[in-house]
Amino acid sequence: MATYSTDLTTLTNGEGAPDWTEFASPYAGAGTPSVVTDNFIQGTGCHAQTTGKAVGLEISCVFDYGSNYSFTAGYVVFAWCYYAVGVNLQTYANSGWRFGIGSSVSAWDWFRIGGSNYGRNPYGGWFNVAIDPTATETGVIGGGNGGSYRYFGHVPYTLNELTKGEPSAGDAIRAGRGILSIIGSGGSFSELASYNDYNVGGTPPGTSSTSIDTGRHRLGLFQASGKAFLWKGLLSFGTSGASVTFSGANVAINIDDCPHTYPSFNKIEINNSGSSVTLINVSIFSGASTANGIGYFEMVANATVVMGGCLFVDMGTFVFLSNGDAENCTWVGCNIITGGGGLFNGSKILTSTVATDASAFSWNIATDPDGYLDNMIFSKGTNEHHAITFGSNTPSTININGIDFQNFNAADGNNASALYFPDTGSDVDWIVNATGCTRNIKYKKVRAGDTVTINLDQVSHILTGLINASEVTYVTRGATIDTGADGSSTAGSRNFVTTNTWTVDAYKGHLLEITSGADAGRYYCSGNSATTLYIDKELTATAGTLNWELYDEGDDTQPYHVESVTGNQTQYTYTYAGDVVVDIIIQHVDYVEIVIEKVTLGDTSQTLPQNQILDQNYYNP
Repeated sequence: MATYSTDLTTLTNGEGAPDWTEFASPYAGAGTPSVVTDNFIQGTGCHAQTTGKAVGLEISCVFDYGSNYSFTAGYVVFAWCYYAVGVNLQTYANSGWRFGIGSSVSAWDWFRIGGSNYGRNPYGGWFNVAIDPTATETGVIGGGNGGSYRYFGHVPYTLNELTKGEPSAGDAIRAGRGILSIIGSGGSFSELASYNDYNVGGTPPGTSSTSIDTGRHRLGLFQASGKAFLWKGLLSFGTSGASVTFSGANVAINIDDCPHTYPSFNKIEINNSGSSVTLINVSIFSGASTANGIGYFEMVANATVVMGGCLFVDMGTFVFLSNGDAENCTWVGCNIITGGGGLFNGSKILTSTVATDASAFSWNIATDPDGYLDNMIFSKGTNEHHAITFGSNTPSTININGIDFQNFNAADGNNASALYFPDTGSDVDWIVNATGCTRNIKYKKVRAGDTVTINLDQVSHILTGLINASEVTYVTRGATIDTGADGSSTAGSRNFVTTNTWTVDAYKGHLLEITSGADAGRYYCSGNSATTLYIDKELTATAGTLNWELYDEGDDTQPYHVESVTGNQTQYTYTYAGDVVVDIIIQHVDYVEIVIEKVTLGDTSQTLPQNQILDQNYYNP
C-alpha cells in the first residue's frame, strides 16, 4: 500500500472567526470578513466579504496569524483565494489582483497574483497561490513589511463595485516547502490527487497516520483537472528513510505557474536507492511565466527509474544517475539533461534553453555512449549552444550511432558546434567514431593540448570464438609491382615472363596471385631472373594464358593488431572510405596458425566466427 504525506503546516483552515480582518485604509471598506458555509474550497467554511469599496474600487480579506511566523529558507506560503467575477478585475499588468504579506495591516510586501487576463480568469473562482515571503515584486505599489510575516491577504483591484453577494473570499493558508511524499507500493497519480483533495468523511488513501486538518483538506499541490493533473511544489518519490514502488502511465501533468517562488520550487525527486519508479507516456508541461518554478527533475538516490515515451515541455534541468533510463522520450524547450549512464536511445532533446556555449546534454561518466545514445535527435535552440558535452570521466574513444544533429554549426570551434570537450586538466586525444549520424558533426575543445578526431560512418569487423592470448594481425597487400597474362610450364614449376627488367631474386618470397581460372590463388615466388618469375609448383593449367599480379611485400601494412586477445574476441573499427582487402593472421603458441586470405573490409559490419585447432605436433621444451 502506498502512503502519502506532506510537510505543510496549516496557519488557518479558513474557518476560525476571530483571526480574520481587513486591510487598513486605503484598502479597507468592506468590513471584517465573516465565516460563510456555502462558498468554501475545503473543510466546512471560509471567510468572505459581501461587498467593499476603497480607493480604486478594491475589496480585501486578511488573515491575522496573531504573531510573526518564522519561515525556513525555501518555504512558501500557500493560500486559497477567490474572486467571483474575473472580468471585473484590472489586467495582470495593472496589478488586477495582489497578495500581501505584512507585519501589520498597513505594512506590506505585495505580490501580483492575477488579473482579468491571467490564471483562472476571466472565468473567476478559487485558486491556490504560492509565494516565497522573503522576496518582493518590483513595480507593485505598497511594500515594507520589514521581514515580519503576521498578516496574509489578497486585494482584487476591481473595475466596478459589486453590491451583491460575497465576491471576495479566503480559505486555508498553509506554509512549508510544499512536499508531497509517496512511500510504499501500489500508488498512483489518481491516489495522489485524492490525498491532495481529500474533503469528505473517512480516511484518504494512505493517510492513516499523516492526515492534516482532521483529514479534511485541499492542499493545492497535486489536483485533478479533467483528465490531467495540476501540480506544484516538491513531488518526492520515496524518502531518505523509505522507498517507493510507483508506476504511472498515459497521464498529462501541468505545472502551476508560481512566479513568486524560485527556479527549483517545482521539482520531482527520486529518493532512496531501493525505490523503483516507472513512467510510461507521461507528459509534463510547464506553465511558468518566469524562470521561477519551471519544473526540475533529479535522481537524488540511484534508484531504478524507467521512462518510456515521456514528454517534457519548457522545464528546467534533469539529473539522472546510472540506474535511470529514459528511452524514446522528448524534451522540448528544457534546460540541460545530465545522463548518468542509463539508456537514452531514441530520445529527442529539442530547442534547448541552455546558455550560449553550454550543452543540452551531458555525458560525463566512464562508459562509452555506444548503445546508450543511439538514434537520438538534437536540435539547437535560440542560444548558440552545443548538443553534447563529453567530460573528464568519458573514455577518450567515443562511439555514437545514428544521432541527428539539427541546425548546429558547420565549423569546429564554434559555440554551436555539436560536440563539446571541456578542459579535463590534462591533454587528451579524443576519437569520436560516428556511425550513421547526420547533419553537422563538429566540435569545440577548450584545452589547447587536446586533439579531437571525428571518424564518420564507422564499421566494425569482429572475430569471435578466439582463444584468449592469441595474437591477431590484419595485413594489407603491398603495391602491385607488375601484372601479366602469360606463363610457361617446366617440370614442377611455372614461370611468368615480364616485359620489364628486374634485379635477380629481388622478388623472391613476394606474393604472386593468379586471378582467374582453375589455378586461381595466392603463391609465393621462389626467385626471379631479370625477366622471369619462378614458383615451385606445377599448376593444373600447364599451358595457355594465366592472368597474374605481383605484389611488393615490403609495402605491406598492419591496419589492426592485437598482441593478446581477451574476452575471446576482437573488434576492428574503421572509417569506411572504400573496400580494403586484407589477410588476417591468427597465432597462438599452442594452436595451429590460421591465415584468412583476401578478406574484404567493406561498408557494413561483419562478424567471423573462428575455430582454432590445437597443434598436436607442438613441442615447447
